[in-house]
Amino acid sequence: MKRFAFRLESVLRIRSFEFDRARVQLARLEEERSRREAAVRTEVERLVEGRRLLEAETREGADGERLAMRHDAVTAGRYRVAIAERGVTELLEPISEARRRLHHARARVRSLERLKEEAEDAHHREGLAAEQAELEELALSRIALERVAARRRASAGEGAR
Repeated sequence: MKRFAFRLESVLRIRSFEFDRARVQLARLEEERSRREAAVRTEVERLVEGRRLLEAETREGADGERLAMRHDAVTAGRYRVAIAERGVTELLEPISEARRRLHHARARVRSLERLKEEAEDAHHREGLAAEQAELEELALSRIALERVAARRRASAGEGAR
């Protein structure tokens, strides 16, 4: 039986490459989102600490200039948190698009893989059918040879009488 060759193998390789590339792109975006979420958590922790310090100094009776400076720091902290949260939000659409592309690429690869499996199965069935036909032909040839040999023996036996 001859070796199986899938005619669309090069297309399957290209689609697999596209799938891998889409998976890497999504992983990078997810990694960036995680990094930005960590930055949000850090800014929130800094803001909470700044508020705590402002409340402590307000209770202890710090001078006005120090309280104003703490208040400005808390306000700046709120601004940094908002910017960090916006950074995370900005990635939601690209991540969604990357997931859509990954899903599409996976579907394209799977469809070709199914075609390849079906072609391999058909090739295997054809090979088995050809092998079966060859075995049947060999068996018929053997039967024919045995009949010819039996006739020769029978005619040789008649000639000896």
